[in-house]
Amino acid sequence: MKKILITCFCILFFHQLFAAVNVQVIGGRRYSSVLVNGSTSAKYDIVFIGDGFRLQDQAAFNARVEDAVNALRNMPPYSANICSFNIWRVNVISVDSGVDHPNQSIFRNTELDCTYGTTVERCIGSSSPAKCNEAAAFAPAADAVFVLVNDMQWGGCAGGLVFSSISPGFAGIITHELGHKIGSLADEYDCYNCATDLNRTYPAAGAEPTAVNITKQTVRASIKWNSLIAAATPLPTTSDVPAGVVGIWEGGGYYRFGLYRPQSSCHMRSTGSAFCAVCSGEMNRILSAKCTACERDPGSFACLISRLRYIIYIREPRYVFEPPLCCFCPLMDDIRVRIILEELDARQYTVVVKDQNQKVVAEGKINQNEKTNGIVVEYNEKKGANYNIEVNAKNGKALNTALLVRPKMYRNGKAVQL
Repeated sequence: MKKILITCFCILFFHQLFAAVNVQVIGGRRYSSVLVNGSTSAKYDIVFIGDGFRLQDQAAFNARVEDAVNALRNMPPYSANICSFNIWRVNVISVDSGVDHPNQSIFRNTELDCTYGTTVERCIGSSSPAKCNEAAAFAPAADAVFVLVNDMQWGGCAGGLVFSSISPGFAGIITHELGHKIGSLADEYDCYNCATDLNRTYPAAGAEPTAVNITKQTVRASIKWNSLIAAATPLPTTSDVPAGVVGIWEGGGYYRFGLYRPQSSCHMRSTGSAFCAVCSGEMNRILSAKCTACERDPGSFACLISRLRYIIYIREPRYVFEPPLCCFCPLMDDIRVRIILEELDARQYTVVVKDQNQKVVAEGKINQNEKTNGIVVEYNEKKGANYNIEVNAKNGKALNTALLVRPKMYRNGKAVQL
C-alpha cells in the first residue's frame, strides 16, 4: 500500500511539473490575431498572455489586450510606427482570479505563478518564466512576451518578459515597459527602492551606462546626445524654459546624483509624460526599420499605385486575384512562375492557381525553402493564357479584419521587381 501511495504521489508530482499550460482554444487555435501588419520575419511580434484570469474572465482579458493595443496607437513614437507590429493573444486560464501579494500574505492559484515583488512591491514577475514562454510559443512568433496580470494594484516590470497590472491608467505601464524591452531604455528614476536608496550618488569610477538615455558624462563632447543640446544650454542643466530643454539633468538610473538624463521630464521617468527626444529617437530608429516606405507614407502616389496592384485585402472566405504583373518580362511560352505569399498562414488558408477554364494548375504548399513564412505556389505560365490565384479560408468563414498579402514573384528562378 505504501508503494502504491508513493507511486501515485510521484505521478501526480511529475504531472504537475510537466503539465502543459492551460490555454483556451478559440476557432481551433491556441492563439488569436489582434493586429497583423506583415510576416513575422519583417515585423516586431508582441504576444500578450494573461495570468489570474479564470475561464469566465477571458472576455475581460481580451478587452484589456485591446486597451493595450490602443495605448500603442495613441502614444508616440509607437503611434507613428504601428505598422511595425504584429500583435497576438494567447488566452491562459487560471484557477483563481488575481495574483500573489506576498507582502500582504495574499496567494492565488494561477497558471503562470505571477507575483508582486517583496522588496519592491510594484515590480511584478513570475516564479515560472518557462510557463510564460510556453504559453507565448503558441503564437506564430514572439519578440516580446507581455504578461497582463488580473490585478488592480499599480505595477509592472520588464526583463526577459514584460509584465503589467491592469490597474486604472495601465496604458502608461504598457508603453513604459515596452520602452525597456524594445529600446533597452533605462529608468530615469532617482531611486529604485526609495525607502532605502534615496539620495545615492553614482560612483565616480562607475562604468558609463549602456542605455542611450542615461550618462555619467558632463563634458559636452562626450555626451551621447550632444547633437541635440543647444550650444547655449548650460551643463548640468537646471532650467526648463521654454519647456523641453535638452541638456543633462541630474538624476536617473536609480541615482539622485552622478547620473544624468536628457530632459527634465520623460516617459521613462514618469508614465504621465511623453518620451524625451533621445528615447523617442531610439524607439523610432528601431521600429521604423520594421515598416516599409509605403506603410510609413500611405498617401504617396507610388504607394497608392502599389496598393492597387500588389496588396490584397482578404475580407471574404474566398478571394480571387490575378498574379502580379511583370511589365518588362518577355512573352515566352512555358515560363516557370513561383509566387510566395508570406503573410498567409497555411493552417488557415489554401491557395490554388486556376487557368481561364477554371482548371486547377497548381496548389499552394507551405513555404519551406525561404527564410520567411507563408505559402508558395508554382506553375508553368503559357503564353497568352490568363491565370487567377484563389485563396480560401479553411474554416469557411469571413475574416473580421483585412489581411495584407504582398506577393513575391519569381520567373524562371529570377526575382521579379514588382
